[in-house]
This record gives sequence, C-alpha cells and structure tokens, in this order.
Amino acid sequence: MPAPEYRTLTTKSRFFRHRTLSLARWLTLLGTCTAPLLAQAQNCPTGVNTDDQYILGEADGTASAMHWATGLVWKRCIEGQAFSNSQCSSADTGRTWNRWADDYLPTPFFNQTTWGINAAYSQNLLENGGWRMAYKNELLDITENCVDSPKINQTVFPGTPPSYYWSGSPYAEKPSDAWTVHYGTSDADYFSRNLGSRIRLVRGGQPFNPLSSPAIQDVTPSNIVTFPSFQLSASLPAGQAWGGARISGDGNPEFQLNGTGGWVQEAIVKSGDQITVRFNAPDSGSRTVTFTLRSGQTTGTSDNASNAGDEATALQETSASFSVNVAPVAGVCGTADGVATLAAPSANLCSTGTASAVDGSTTAFTWICLGHGGADSGQCSAPRQYEVTPSAGANGSIAPSSVQLVTTGQTASFTVTPAANYSSAISSTCPAGSWSGSSYTTGTIMASCTVTANFAARTAMALPLAEGPHSGDTLDLAVTGSEWHIDAAQSLTATSLATALPPGVTLPHGAVSLRLTDGTPGSNATVVLTYPVDLPAGTRYYKYGPTADNPTDHWYAYPGAVISGNTITLTLTDGGAGDSDLSVNGIIDDPGGPAWITQDVAPIPTLPQWAMMLLAGIMGMLALNRVRVRNT
Repeated sequence: MPAPEYRTLTTKSRFFRHRTLSLARWLTLLGTCTAPLLAQAQNCPTGVNTDDQYILGEADGTASAMHWATGLVWKRCIEGQAFSNSQCSSADTGRTWNRWADDYLPTPFFNQTTWGINAAYSQNLLENGGWRMAYKNELLDITENCVDSPKINQTVFPGTPPSYYWSGSPYAEKPSDAWTVHYGTSDADYFSRNLGSRIRLVRGGQPFNPLSSPAIQDVTPSNIVTFPSFQLSASLPAGQAWGGARISGDGNPEFQLNGTGGWVQEAIVKSGDQITVRFNAPDSGSRTVTFTLRSGQTTGTSDNASNAGDEATALQETSASFSVNVAPVAGVCGTADGVATLAAPSANLCSTGTASAVDGSTTAFTWICLGHGGADSGQCSAPRQYEVTPSAGANGSIAPSSVQLVTTGQTASFTVTPAANYSSAISSTCPAGSWSGSSYTTGTIMASCTVTANFAARTAMALPLAEGPHSGDTLDLAVTGSEWHIDAAQSLTATSLATALPPGVTLPHGAVSLRLTDGTPGSNATVVLTYPVDLPAGTRYYKYGPTADNPTDHWYAYPGAVISGNTITLTLTDGGAGDSDLSVNGIIDDPGGPAWITQDVAPIPTLPQWAMMLLAGIMGMLALNRVRVRNT
C-alpha cells in the first residue's frame, strides 16, 4: 500500500495525468532526476547482499550474478547496458511499463487486459527459465540500505543509476499503475504505466529436483577421488530451473560443469547440466563433502492481480553428500625401487602408501613407503648412476662418444682408435683403468667423471721377435730426442731378406725393419731397441741395404750402434749413415739386427812330426842344464 500523503499536488502531465502525488514522492522523483550517477560507496559488510552472497558467472553468455540468499540469477547490467572489464556501460533510456511487459512479463494472469496486457500473451518465463521482469519484492531483496546511493551491491551490479526501475508487478488497486523500486532510496512505489523507466532482468522461478547422495566409496589414501557425473533436473519436466551450486568440506572439494572447463567450488547452474565432483581422500578414516544446490520458487501474479506487488520467491535448497572410506594400507615399494637412476626418483616411488622424502648417498637413493593404518614398507632404494663423459682429441676417435650412464660400483669401457702412425693415451678424472688391446676400461665409478683420449705421433712400439730362442717375446722400439716418428715397423727372419748373411754371421733374434718419418731432412734420429735378454759380448749390429760406396743391397756391420746389456742405440742420419733410401727426404729406412760373429780368429797351424821331435829334444836339454846349475 502507498505511504500516507500529507500534502498533495495534482499534475496533468502526460506521464502523471490522473495521478495525485504526495510532496514526498515529488521530491523523490526530483532527486532521481538530479542525483549524480557517479556516486559510489562501500558495500555493506554484513547481510544478504555482501559479495560472498553472490556467485558471479554467465547465464547463456550474459554476465550474471546468482543471489545465494534467494536462489535467483540476475543480469549484472540493466537493459541497454553492455558488460566489459567488470563494468557496465552508460544506462539506456527508459520505456513504459507495457513496452517492457510485452517481452518480459513473468507470467500471464486472468483479466490482464485491464492493465493493458494483450490477452494473447501466454508465455510463462517462470517455468521456461527465460529472462524476465523481476517482481517488486525480488527487486527489494537486492537493495542495501546501509550504503549510499545507489543502494545496491556496486561490485556485483556496477554502473547502476540510482533511479526508478519497473517491476513485473501491476498495482492491484489502480490498473493504470505498476510498481517500481528506487535504487536511490531502496523504496517501492507505484506510478503510471506510461512513465518511462528502466528494468533489471532476472531468471528463475522454479526449483530443481532433489539431489540424491551416491554410495560411499572405498578408496586408497591421499588420492584424488572422482565420483560419477550426475545431471541436474527441473521440478517441472517441460521447464528449466536456474540457480547456483556450491561445494564445501575438507580435501579441497571441487566440481566441473559438463565435463569441460576448470574445476570450481561455486558456479551458476541450470537444469540439464552435468556435475562431476572430486576431492582429496584423507590419509586414513573417512571424509564427506557436501554439494549444495539453490534455486527460487516464485509465486506469480494472481487472477485480477489480487496479489500484485506481493508476489514472492521462496528459496529452495537441496544437497547431496559425497563420502569416502580409507581402508588400512601397508606401504609397498613402487616400480622405481631397484631401478638405477641419475637423479633422485620422483615418480612410482610407492605402489601403496605415501613416500617419505628421498635421501641420496654415494651409492643409492633411498626412501620409505609409509603405510596408512598398516606397516611401512622398509627401505626402498634405487642404485645411483653417474655420467662418464668421453671425448677425443685430434687424430683419433673414442667409441661410444656419447655420455654413458654408469651404475655406481661398475665400470665403463671405450674403444680408442688412433689414426695411422699415431699412438693413444688416456687422461681421465675417473678412477685409473686398464687397457686390453684398443679397449680402455675405467676403474670403479663412484662419481661423475670424464675420459679423454689423446693421440700423438708414434714414437714407440712393441714387436714380437720373429725367430730365435726368444721368438714371440717382446722387442720394444723407441725414437728419442727428436721430432722423428715411427711410421712402420716389423720383426723379420734373416732369411726373409733377399741376400744371405756373410759367412760366420748369424742373427739370433732375427731382423727389424723400421721406417721413420716427420723428421727434419738431413737430421739424425736416435732409435733404442730393447730386447728381452742381455746381448752377449761381441754382439755387433748388421744392416741390410745400399751404402754410399755400394748401391747394391748387401749386409754390412753398422758402426753407428752402441750395444749395452739388452739395448742397442742406433744413430741414423737421413740420406746418410743408416738410411737405406740414401735420400735427404725426411724419411729413414733401417732394416737390420744384432749379429754374432764366429770367424774373427785365424786357425793355429799344425807342426810336422820331425819338428815336434826337435822341439822335445831342445826342451829336454834346457831342463838338464837347469839341473846342473842347481847342483853346483
């Protein structure tokens, strides 16, 4: 009912004809026209219109806010405004009540033509869930008397002009009027339906069907539990319900709409939506979370508008509980147990139970799978791996050449291949290893390390002796004190050379063929031959090949050899002494070997028989004379 009028004014304006206004209502209208639109105030700290009483989102693509206290879903902007960056654009001009009602009257009622509503209007927006005009009491439900104008939550409904807004409620006592709500004063009043004013649309008006709680699930501890999806349905099969949903409880409960998008704890929802609930199971015992669904159930305008202005929305709520039980679980090591790894494992630590922190030692990573109401696993471990990084210098290769992962306590092997005429050596930060032919194996690996193959032009070799009592034993060759290198070397038998040895000369250890390169043309090379046994006194070094005085291949004693013990030191000159190619070309050829000489002493001549008798007589006389001298 309108407030008592203490003083009245009569106007014949086209907006207010046949309408008598109190002075207070005139002043209210005047204030509406002149109030600044940019007035902003703090929202109320408590009550049913605080920020947490709204769920913000979208309804059919429109920025919307679900009012948790009433169950209704509101457009955040009034009609004619656009929503962008959390703001509503400037307001549209108003329309008459009937122009709005033609599209958005919530539901028809008997004798509606008395209020200018076409008798053919029959759509029921309360049932089909479409956007509709809000009834007077619904508009009042979102007003806030504790804030400055506009008296509404200005975060939820930004850019709201503090003016009159048409409701969907006709005025029962006077068919020419309809109810409005003013957001500058939070008052309701009725005015001529011909007055131009704005509206804010709402949707909802029938509840959802009650929810059912699913069966309790038996789960493993600390895992995320996801329940089967369920569908929201409207209480009227042919209609559509709108409202909001929230989920609460321990274990970070969340739900998802229609199998897509993010997981949330509140959302605007409608009938037909698929809901999937999930949350974290506890370490032990049980856990329950609650999914709550709210909507509104609205009473429409009665026949002859007998309840016009008193239409009401009753909050409807239904909920479902989602519960889990955790059975006792013993800790069991997972598939990471026993698997060698470079870095501390983080996955597959436990098949059941909860993994402790992973500790690392030189030899292994260790952890424990903690049981939940059951026994712990005992120590789980993963052997530790280390990186062995190979590399090779110039003039050779190492294989494999990539980083090798080696389990602690094991070794790594590499094949080292030098280029022709080069020898290989290893420099390494790994424990010292050993050679077997061209294969190098590190020592026991206990930390990451490197293996580097280095290659140098060959200055030493080992050859098996080709003949003699020490056949097969090792002869060591070395070029010392110069840039000369060994290009080739081999052990030969004396008979393999084309020319026979001189009479009385033998080579007890066979011959050695050397080819030296990379020296300065004309320079000397020093070669040391080390035999497995000492060489006897009188051993000489014999060479084979041409000499400056004899260009034909032949054997000759080489004076440029020094023999001591089991070594022979040769001084060879490129193009000169000891070089069989006789060319100053940076190449020295040297076939030869240690020789024994058996004909250096001439035979003693034999005396004839008579000379022997004469010699015996002379010796006898000398003896007799010596006796006489002694007797005198």
